[in-house]
Amino acid sequence: MIAYKFLGSGAIAPFTGFRWPVPASGEAGPWVEARSSFPQRGIHACREVDLAYWLDAELWRAELTDPVIEDRRQVVSSRGRLLSRVAGWGPEMSARFAEQAALMARDRVAAALDRAGLAPLARVLEGCADLLDLGAAARTTLQSPAPVASLAEYLAEAAESALAGDHAVSAYISARVAVPSAGGDETEFAAERERQARWLAEQLGLCG
Repeated sequence: MIAYKFLGSGAIAPFTGFRWPVPASGEAGPWVEARSSFPQRGIHACREVDLAYWLDAELWRAELTDPVIEDRRQVVSSRGRLLSRVAGWGPEMSARFAEQAALMARDRVAAALDRAGLAPLARVLEGCADLLDLGAAARTTLQSPAPVASLAEYLAEAAESALAGDHAVSAYISARVAVPSAGGDETEFAAERERQARWLAEQLGLCG
């Protein structure tokens, strides 16, 4: 199975600290065997739909051997190897991703403001084309009634986290906005994460 694997700088696994052997001269990297006999503790990777959950410094195409277990937000195998690094993923794309996620959240909050009869505030948010303006506008909106102020707090934190370079946290917060914006429907969080992942896959040319 071909999947994807986010790793820290130097191809280091973020949770175990394991340094993955990387491909050389256009060839696939050597196979890595899971050290545990427990299936859930094997070699972890993700599908396109899971990309938004696992952001890190490097993104790699990986190959897993059968059988592959489809777990929640990831896939697991007893054996895997790196195939090639996804060249389009790096600090610039990470920042673009966080910004796009925050703008998606902006639109959700604006729609909620419209439903609350606060159209002028909604138009102010919609007019924010960058994160700096969005964060400032969201902070102003915090003076609104409690339910709207809570949405604006999420939005302000998403924009400010992105500006601070904490792109993974920013994207998570942006996805959480989907739940209160939809009246508390928790399924909207996963749906928004899928939309984020789809955008990222399209930008990186991973779709298909």
